[in-house]
Amino acid sequence: MSKKHKNSLSSSATEDITFITDASLAGLAKWLRLLGYDTAVFPKEAGRAMMRQADSEGRIVLTRRRDMTERQFSGTLFLITDVIVSVQLKAVIENFSLKIDRARMFGICMECNQKLHPVKKEEVRDLVPPYVFENCEKYNQCPGCKKIYWMGTHPRNALRFMEKHIPNHLP
Repeated sequence: MSKKHKNSLSSSATEDITFITDASLAGLAKWLRLLGYDTAVFPKEAGRAMMRQADSEGRIVLTRRRDMTERQFSGTLFLITDVIVSVQLKAVIENFSLKIDRARMFGICMECNQKLHPVKKEEVRDLVPPYVFENCEKYNQCPGCKKIYWMGTHPRNALRFMEKHIPNHLP
């Protein structure tokens, strides 16, 4: 992993860290969201526009484009050189001393990066499969895309992935 890290971050500030990734790091963005970190994915080619957005929103830039490190930027930029998502995730966690809090996990929409809101079970009756409705009690919904989330196999599989690839960082 190569990096260019301009601003130091205190470990107490890790909960407030937000990121923006280039499109090639959309998989990493989903894992950061799963961990509870607000992570935007820049939809166009990474460059000055992405840096301006990062600057205006106070986000840390995560990119695979080496030439981005040569540009003037007053914020923090981290160059990701590995193509394996688990290695990328571990590098970001370690570089920024991210604290993984199980209470924050699964609280951000994996699709549109908005904070999920709890919804009553009865409100999702016709929005989830019958088996899920019968067996799950707690649901969350994205206010943006309206996607419904519940604790099923996806969170269990995500936890297994993290136990395998970033075990030293789990609470």
